[in-house]
Amino acid sequence: MIGRASPDVRRAGLPRRVARWVLVAGVASAAAAAAAACSDFAAVDDPAGGLPDVEVATPSFERDVRPIFVKRCATGGCHSLGRQQGGLVLTEDSAYAATVDRPSTLHPGLLRVRPFRADSSWLIIMVEPDPEPRDGHPRMPLASTPLTPNQIATLVNWINQGARPE
Repeated sequence: MIGRASPDVRRAGLPRRVARWVLVAGVASAAAAAAAACSDFAAVDDPAGGLPDVEVATPSFERDVRPIFVKRCATGGCHSLGRQQGGLVLTEDSAYAATVDRPSTLHPGLLRVRPFRADSSWLIIMVEPDPEPRDGHPRMPLASTPLTPNQIATLVNWINQGARPE
């Protein structure tokens, strides 16, 4: 039961007030650790996350898009194999299959990536700065700096050109 000291704590002679403080401190530490597990600490110093910050007019998934997914979303982030937030894994081996023509778990009426239609791809809605289309969901990446305008434009270009796997 929350708020009650365990028999061990009572036997140790700790007052209830101290036992509750220890409980609250433990819960706060666990919450901070969970938030840090989805953080990309390198992005604080480099908004592009170590990637070139240029808009690619004719992007390739392999050369231009996959590195954004891996560096900004999977490595040390929420969409790694270990975290799988929203059931989404954006590692090197799974990013394409997990996004293109796949329904969003947060907005089942939209595809994560709809080839030739970046304007109706949930991925773009989630990374762009306008909060209204996200229906109250926070902007991605969640615990990191936002993607740069050039990174977003590269994703939009890739989707609008058919979201090809090469």
